[in-house]
Formats: sequence, C-alpha cells, structure tokens
Amino acid sequence: MKLLLVFSLLIPSMVFANSSKFQQVEQDAKVIEASLSAHIGISVLDTQTGEYWDYNGNQRFPLTSTFKTIACAKLLYDAEQGEINPKSTIEIKKADLVTYSPVIEKQVGQAITLDDACFATMTTSDNAAANIILNALGGPESVTDFLRQIGDKETRLDRIEPELNEGKLGDLRDTTTPNAIVNTLNELLFGSTLSQDGQKKLEYWMVNNQVTGNLLRSVLPEGWNIADRSGAGGFGARSITAVVWSEAQSPIIVSIYLAQTEASIADRNDAIVKIGRSIFEVYSSQSR
Repeated sequence: MKLLLVFSLLIPSMVFANSSKFQQVEQDAKVIEASLSAHIGISVLDTQTGEYWDYNGNQRFPLTSTFKTIACAKLLYDAEQGEINPKSTIEIKKADLVTYSPVIEKQVGQAITLDDACFATMTTSDNAAANIILNALGGPESVTDFLRQIGDKETRLDRIEPELNEGKLGDLRDTTTPNAIVNTLNELLFGSTLSQDGQKKLEYWMVNNQVTGNLLRSVLPEGWNIADRSGAGGFGARSITAVVWSEAQSPIIVSIYLAQTEASIADRNDAIVKIGRSIFEVYSSQSR
C-alpha cells in the first residue's frame, strides 16, 4: 500500500508503448478470440513511464461488476466532500436481495453501514450490497456523472444489479472501453480525485478481493502484489481490472474484457489467465 502511494507522487502523461514488446500478448489475444469466437479488449498502462498498449482498447464492452470500484470510489469522494456519511446505516430488507448476494442475504432485518456495503461488494462482489451503494449515491446516473467529472467520457452506468450485466450486443448501456477504465483507475488510485486516505481505502478493498484467485492472481509473478475487481455477465461477458506492482516494478494498470462468446465460464477464466500471463511476462522480463 505504501509502495503505491510513493509511485503516485508523479504520474506522467500517457504515451504509446513499443508495440513489439506486446507482440506475444496480441498474438495470444487473437488466438483466443478465434478459438472462443469471442470479442476481446485489453489495455495496459505503466504508471511510471506513462506508456500504454491496447488491443481493441477503444471498443465497448459490458462493465459488469468492474463498475463496483467506481461506485465505491464515488462513495469515498462524496464522503470527503461532506455530502454523505459512510458510517450511516441502511436497514436490509428481504426485497433488497438479488441474484448473488452472499453477504447481504445473511443480514436481512439488520443494518449495514455504507462503508461495510462497499467492503462486501468489493471483496465478494455482493450484488445487493452494490445496489445499496447505488441507491445511497443517487442511482446509476450519479456514477456516470462522477465519471464525466473526473474526465471519463466513455464509461457509463445505466442500470442496477443484476440487469446491468445483460451484455447484449450493440447496447451502449452499462459499458466501458478498456482504455477508458484504465485511465479512470489511474485517476482514482493515483490522481487528485481522492485524498491519499481515500486511495488507500479503495486499494485495500481491491487487494482483499476474495473472488479472483483463479484469474490474474493465479499467475502473478513471485513477489508481486495485486489489487483487482472482476465481473461476469450475459452473452459471455467476463472482465477484470487490476493494478499490479512489486518493489522493482512500478504499478501497472490492466483491463481485460471478453464478450459475445458461448464459451464456458471456465474457458473465459482461462483466457484471462493466459492473457495476464503474457502481460506479466513483458514486465517481469524487463526487470530481470
């Protein structure tokens, strides 16, 4: 956590990376696209050099649960502006329960703080907890407004859980681009939108994610750290956004999105793992 803050003191402007370094990543992405009949988008940003590389980075993909990082960042921002109290409590009703709510379903009739709701949705991807946050913030449109405020002109949130995960081809609702989400994470974790305390809290939630052990974490180079958030939805949508770093490597922000495939969730997970391994190899080979 301290390491991230040290690196965040100076974030240069983004420049294109040498594409030859990512030749294997691009090749792997194309092979996976063909084998899964999928649409894949990738974006990678080195926060120290400002270099970035992308594959279909400006094309749209379903946000799925990667929106939860942004929603909870807005909660932190609003709290810092004195517009919301993260310790305020919300009574959980049975009507609040939606598909996949492993934390909230055990707390019906009890109260939960907004802070704890963010911890629940960020670490377990609890959908009811995400809706509690969205409602407190003023709805999905408030998240979109926040994104525009911090410079993201592409990412948008239009619906709540679980409808936002529909993933229908050509539907602009609840979508992002790999490049846009990487830039947004860069701003939220290393920019001026949140205080250092806010950045540390957002990072803490991402570091303690409990549902991504079989994705990028499974191929993380030894000695590296990761803070991430994943998502899944209809029409084969699968995604992950992450920040990875080590003592020798400045933070790298990665987004990988899959869509429009009939591949199983296991095959989609494997695709993310293969792409992640190739990305990590680019940077681990540089530091040898």
